[in-house]
Amino acid sequence: MSKEEFFGVYVLPAVVAVITALAGFVGAQIKTLYQRYVNDRIKRDVVHTCVKAAEQLYHDLGGPEKLKKAQEGVRQMLEEKGIPISELEMNLLIESAVAEFNYGLGGKKREPVPEEPAAGTSMTEDDRGASR
Repeated sequence: MSKEEFFGVYVLPAVVAVITALAGFVGAQIKTLYQRYVNDRIKRDVVHTCVKAAEQLYHDLGGPEKLKKAQEGVRQMLEEKGIPISELEMNLLIESAVAEFNYGLGGKKREPVPEEPAAGTSMTEDDRGASR
């Protein structure tokens, strides 16, 4: 058997099989990453919509009741789309959307958070006198 025959019978099909397997694997990974990106984007959009709706429709309710209404809307809309969301992720996205609405468009101004000494450090006499 000559080199050309060996290459055509054994090597070329093996190379094609490896390339096909790699292309399939890379394609599956790209699809997974794209789906994750799309799902995250849909989650953010759904949460923004539900938070806006809760603010507009239930403006006479208190904060905890508005939160429950927004959570119900988020769960229902994402279930219809077949997109899973954890309780923690939903609450973080809702809090982020509320903060964005409250502070993002020139609304309320954020109050600076007072800095506390790091754990394990103590204030010196000079620091105590300056903070009074």
